[in-house]
Amino acid sequence: MRNNLDKVSGCVSFELDDGIRPGIVLELTGIIIDMNNSFRTTFAVEQKQNIKAIMDVSSGALWEAFLKRAVEAKKNISDKLLIRILSDQSSPVTMHVTYHHDCQKVVAHCDAASTFGVAPIKAYLNAFRHSKDFLMLIDYNGIIRDVNDMHDVYFNLSRNDFIGKTIAIVEDIFPDVTQEMCTSYLKKLKHEGRAEVLKKFERSPRDMRYYYITTYDDKETGMYVIKMTDRTEAENLEQQLAHSGSLSAVGQIAASIAHEIRNPMTTLKGFIQLLEVDASAESMKYLSVIEGEIERMESILNEMLTLSKPTFNKKTTLSLAVLVADIVSILNPKALMDGMKILWSPPIFDTLIYGNADKIKQVLLNLCKNGLEAMEAGGILTIDMRRSDKNEIRLSITDTGKGMNSYQLKQIFMPFFTSKPGGTGLGLPFVLKAMEEHSGTIAADSQEGVGTTFMLSFPATELCNRHISGGESILAQ
Repeated sequence: MRNNLDKVSGCVSFELDDGIRPGIVLELTGIIIDMNNSFRTTFAVEQKQNIKAIMDVSSGALWEAFLKRAVEAKKNISDKLLIRILSDQSSPVTMHVTYHHDCQKVVAHCDAASTFGVAPIKAYLNAFRHSKDFLMLIDYNGIIRDVNDMHDVYFNLSRNDFIGKTIAIVEDIFPDVTQEMCTSYLKKLKHEGRAEVLKKFERSPRDMRYYYITTYDDKETGMYVIKMTDRTEAENLEQQLAHSGSLSAVGQIAASIAHEIRNPMTTLKGFIQLLEVDASAESMKYLSVIEGEIERMESILNEMLTLSKPTFNKKTTLSLAVLVADIVSILNPKALMDGMKILWSPPIFDTLIYGNADKIKQVLLNLCKNGLEAMEAGGILTIDMRRSDKNEIRLSITDTGKGMNSYQLKQIFMPFFTSKPGGTGLGLPFVLKAMEEHSGTIAADSQEGVGTTFMLSFPATELCNRHISGGESILAQ
């Protein structure tokens, strides 16, 4: 019984939340025990008044007749009464009354045509046209009747690309939609009158959008209303948080197992050195392989530990161009031996940033080595540096290697993902973490058979800005 009363109370509260129609809750005696603001302001009555005191005589008779039917029925019943409220002399009011038997209360809503004028049709059209969401009206035959002005923003398509077409155009826009997905979506729509789904849309080769699609079945107009909301920023943020969580998990795992792995590895290296003293030439080949694999295990462990280290490293003002020049001098001999070129022209402007020199060097070394390893003889690695209008120093590293497909491009910053034989998949996650620690950003663009470009952005220091505006210059090594 208590659950039934709670359910009725919730229903009554929900009905009174209707801010448009005047609504009241009454005792069987006619005493008003609750009302919404719309009823209070429309009819100028207060709680505790009796409904019969604000009706004319004929309306009071209709009210008494409804109460009698309700009490005799001993169940929930509803009706419509045409009554006249004394404070509203213009015309009768249609009152929708519902008797809730469980709590023996009556809920009434009024349609006051004289008081509530219908908003002009143009106002509804303007709200439809200027909504920030993409809106579409489709009739029950599946024909698109109208779309609002966001068609170009969301899909880069004209209005004529939609009007008069069938719902099949929506399936063409989202090519990953299958027949099974459509069937399931329509089944939910018919059963519940509403269906929702999140879909990806590639608006351009470098612009992946996420649209949250909600469809309503408006039986009164015989139309399906489709609303698409751009959730791209929220989805990207969720992915970044998930990625940060995976990096954190890698760090915790690395820190917990580091000592356990290093102890037996140290023991193995010691025994290998002892065996090498009396080993034959044949045995030395096997021992060399074992020693090489142990060194590779140490390398993987060191990269994992790099991700787990806290960011307490000392930061100073330094020249990004000087760091790039150092990396180029280190890699250039090997590149020349392999028949490759590194193109780098030091910029003529100051490139002062605030950061940890060792970490940024490691970032540059990882990206440049990846570029060289992706190329064959004749390949060119181009390093370019520019200043942006947003007080940033932007560095691009471009190779002419084999490039990556779209799937690889999306996964490159995930731990343990690698396309290189023998790779650990931890180099680029370290790069991403280091860039985040320096309040910078990194992005990648790649095309199979053409090459890959990594684009880094660092905030310039105040010293750099001061020098550009005519102040003193400080060269940081």
